[in-house]
Amino acid sequence: MVKKRKLSEIRKKISNNEATVLTVQELVDQLKDGENVQFEDVDVVTTATKGLMSGIAGIFSFRLTIPKDVRKFVEITLNGINSFPGPCPNEYLGVVDLILYGTGHSATIEGYSGGMLFRDLVEGKNIEVVAKSIEGKIIRREMTLHDMQFARLIGTRQGIKNYYAMINPTIEPINTIFSVLPFEPNNSQITFSGCGALNPFQNDPNFEIFGIGMPVLVNGNIGHLIGPGTRNYVLKPNMMTIADFKGMKPEYMGSFKTSYGSEPICSIAAPIPILNENIFHNIIKSDLDVPLTVLNIVGREKLGEITYGDVWDDNFLVQFDSTKCTKCDECKIEKYCPTSCFTPQNGIDKSRCFNCGTCVAKCPEEAFKCDLKSIKIQGKKVPIILRQSDRFGAIKLANELKLKILKGEFILEKPTGKLEFAKEVK
Repeated sequence: MVKKRKLSEIRKKISNNEATVLTVQELVDQLKDGENVQFEDVDVVTTATKGLMSGIAGIFSFRLTIPKDVRKFVEITLNGINSFPGPCPNEYLGVVDLILYGTGHSATIEGYSGGMLFRDLVEGKNIEVVAKSIEGKIIRREMTLHDMQFARLIGTRQGIKNYYAMINPTIEPINTIFSVLPFEPNNSQITFSGCGALNPFQNDPNFEIFGIGMPVLVNGNIGHLIGPGTRNYVLKPNMMTIADFKGMKPEYMGSFKTSYGSEPICSIAAPIPILNENIFHNIIKSDLDVPLTVLNIVGREKLGEITYGDVWDDNFLVQFDSTKCTKCDECKIEKYCPTSCFTPQNGIDKSRCFNCGTCVAKCPEEAFKCDLKSIKIQGKKVPIILRQSDRFGAIKLANELKLKILKGEFILEKPTGKLEFAKEVK
């Protein structure tokens, strides 16, 4: 007979300080150390992912002018990034509703993007709003997140069930979102995305726990899963979420510069209450259990199959050895770091570091340390030069969710509806 427990039992154990809550990483480490962890030993497991999530947007509403000043606004930029005013014209109210995509780029600030704007807002920085009314009147105003009546982050596709490794078998370098510098040709380097065993959907493959309405952490703040994401299907599910910008943590957000433009960073954590043995047995036991497909960057055809155990192996954190830094005339790392987290004078800003490995691969003095691994593909050993998911950050967020659950700050709730996914992409 399958062993079971009710959600109400778990919640009672939490309130009595009797519950055992583990992150997936803790569970993986315990099993790796030979511990015999059983259904009875754990009540909740927390999952997480931190990576490049292009499908995010901000939904904002705030006052720009007094009532009766203008009929409505037709163009609005935030720090030079175009937004989409509407859908309600709010005639003569002086209030605007707008949507701004995380992939948007500024026309006034070089290299600035929507992901940067979202982080700036959460950090409490002033932003410049420029609006044009239907009559042609221009209004400029500086404001902060605190000045906004409504500010939510919506994710249209998040927590994708891991992703792919990419390689360029052509004879020409390629600018792509999957590389920081032009992707070198002739199968000479590999990049990859995905947090492996920590990924939410890897640990709930049959969608027994994740459902519409359940609470999740979005960039450290409590939000909700509101349905399946775009371009999803049963083999590659993802989720749609919404959360208040107010209360998010900057370290889980931002922007990542690629050779094809900036991509926004977003982080998701989700709990899995262990309601029965089947759910427990679906929790990933090792990164070796999670496949990672190697694709041709052009055309995306499959070139090989490895696992996340081949790329993740307690090698999550990038470290800087200042004694090896010779203060080059032009520091390649300061120039190319995709999150602008490094200067030779101050070292690594850990609140911005993505642990992507660009510094490890590019520093001529080898002042940065992390085992980025190499992959044997089609008989050739190819080095990994970029990781576009931050496993270290995901582990940290999964641990934050664990602590919130144990403190009673994050309440486990049953979903109000099931997630439905297409069987295949059409």
